[in-house]
Amino acid sequence: MNFAESERLQKLLIKSGWENTDDINKADVVIAIGCSIRQKAENRVLSFLKSNKHLKKNGVVLGLLGCTANLYGEKILKQLPFLDIVCGPNHLASIPDILTGCTGKEIIIRTGENNNPFVQYIPSKNDVTMDVPITKGCNNFCSYCVVPLARGKLKSRKREDILREVKCAVEKGIKSVTLLGQNVNEYGKDLTDGYDFADLVREIAEIDGLLRIGFLTSHPEDTGEKILQTMAECPKVFKHLHIPLQSGSNKILKAMNRKYTVEKFLKVVEMARNMMPEISITSDIMVGFPGETEQDFRKTCEIVEKTRFNELFIFKYSPRPMTKAYGMKDDTPKEEKERRHKIILDMQRKISNEILSSFTGKTCQVLAEKISVKNPLQIIGKNIQGIPVAFQCNKNILGKIVKVKIINHREGILCGSICEEDLLLQGLQYQEKTQK
Repeated sequence: MNFAESERLQKLLIKSGWENTDDINKADVVIAIGCSIRQKAENRVLSFLKSNKHLKKNGVVLGLLGCTANLYGEKILKQLPFLDIVCGPNHLASIPDILTGCTGKEIIIRTGENNNPFVQYIPSKNDVTMDVPITKGCNNFCSYCVVPLARGKLKSRKREDILREVKCAVEKGIKSVTLLGQNVNEYGKDLTDGYDFADLVREIAEIDGLLRIGFLTSHPEDTGEKILQTMAECPKVFKHLHIPLQSGSNKILKAMNRKYTVEKFLKVVEMARNMMPEISITSDIMVGFPGETEQDFRKTCEIVEKTRFNELFIFKYSPRPMTKAYGMKDDTPKEEKERRHKIILDMQRKISNEILSSFTGKTCQVLAEKISVKNPLQIIGKNIQGIPVAFQCNKNILGKIVKVKIINHREGILCGSICEEDLLLQGLQYQEKTQK
């Protein structure tokens, strides 16, 4: 979500007459979008701003944007008294106007709710993919999570605005969209017309020229048969589900206020795989939550082994201010959190490698998305499971779906060779015929 908002704000500023610079010493304005979901991420943005406060001497405007700004508001000035702008995620669309009126003589603070919290997307030439925020905020109040505090209450974006934005982007070359929300399945719950997330996905799937649709993130409590059926029936939708488990212990899930049980989670996974045997399922795990015993941790390990996720994002619990869990005793030592983290990480690496190995020799339909940063002769795309695939071809293939035979893999990514007959159909040629 922060990446999507950063990209949209950057494009908005360019449209307003600003230019990017890679040299911070040449900048007139330096703004940082801060994430507060974990202490490490928050520390990173605060450290960045502190290390560049000397720029104020040259008249540079310094701003803190995003969740961190909204979470602390004016209080953040105790740590960063040199800031010119403190702006929460619900007010990013006003940044161009704020900068126009910013003289450096007064601090501009914009936090809290806003009737129009979404930033319009402005497609750039050669863009193939696009992130589309469809909701902001969250009403779940998981005991460890600052999102309802940092982003406010749930607000669904108007479906006509979403559809108009996607249609316009597709007309300008976008081929794949990822719908974003703290919990996409909550979309429409604050509205009264009965139109829900599955309805939105089906309507977007009808847009001519759009080739792929993905979404992040799904909450186990709200992931039901309707959205899974939509995924199974719509060929444009990635057969990929990111559904955070967080813990394999019902005791810990209850303490987290996650509102589902391990049994409910496994039922959703089973239903998804019954409908889409080829589906890739990824998840989040948190270790060291207050009260997590060795037995609780072992239950999580058992679920990881049983479920065999394609990929896991593993986090060490970090107390966040103003959350319910902040008042709980953080009773798992740092060293123990590190140990548990490593155990699950090693377990998941083995499972992920086994799953990726199973693709060797198979042919995948891959949407070519971008040129590799590390190898300009290499294209990075995704197969229908949303798994990254690297292959060699020229850039004219971008935005097209091609057949790629998988040869091997490296961590998190499949490596393949584009099928020669498919190239002929596309009217393209190899730059190199071998995949290295």
